Amino acid sequence: MAATMTMRVGRFDARMALIAVVTAFYALTFVPLYDELGPGVVSLSVVPVALAGWLFGLRAGLLAGAIAFPLNTVLLGLEDGADLDRVVWGGAVAGSAALMVGSVAGTLRDVTERLHEELARRWDADGTLRASEATLRELVEHAPAMIMAVAGDGTVTYANRSIGGLDPDSVRGANVYNFVPRQHRDLFRTALERAFREGGETGYEIAGDADDEHPVLHVLRFGPVKKDGRVIATTLLSIDVSESRG
Repeated sequence: MAATMTMRVGRFDARMALIAVVTAFYALTFVPLYDELGPGVVSLSVVPVALAGWLFGLRAGLLAGAIAFPLNTVLLGLEDGADLDRVVWGGAVAGSAALMVGSVAGTLRDVTERLHEELARRWDADGTLRASEATLRELVEHAPAMIMAVAGDGTVTYANRSIGGLDPDSVRGANVYNFVPRQHRDLFRTALERAFREGGETGYEIAGDADDEHPVLHVLRFGPVKKDGRVIATTLLSIDVSESRG
């Protein structure tokens, strides 16, 4: 953090030095330029003002523009035979132009900086979101259970693993009843329709024959997915708990 602060101070000092050098150069060359260009030379005072606005923002641009008025007034007053009215008028005109240029340059700088900050924030947010999505996808794909998302008509919209010899991509778009044993379809349909109708969690268990050497027990749970208070899909979690009962 200390290194970052040091870098920021260094950049600030460099910008201030640049503005000071440009302003000093303008002041030192004012007399010879006045001999060549006449009173129009005061228009060059917008250069350091524009620099201040662009490098430091709107407030700096306005401050530099305000300083341009007395600076130009003093420089014009140094000319031989300078008329007071012309000096004040010329300084005021140059100062007004400098204020306008400083405000425009400062506003552009502030808007650009806010845009960069917003883009950086969104980039960080998108990166975090992508990392979170990747982590969640990794967890779901390796979960010790079959996880599906099923639409109201029984279409599988997501599957975390292969089933029935089909990979997850092939399972998606298929009808979920294709993967439900015939003897359990009525029970499955009742639970699925209840999840959509009542909007609450539901489920059931499937047990194999007690005489089997290795009886199978599956626990199925249905969790509704809602949008605007309406169930648009349901998640299906199927877990084989046979070994855990062992």
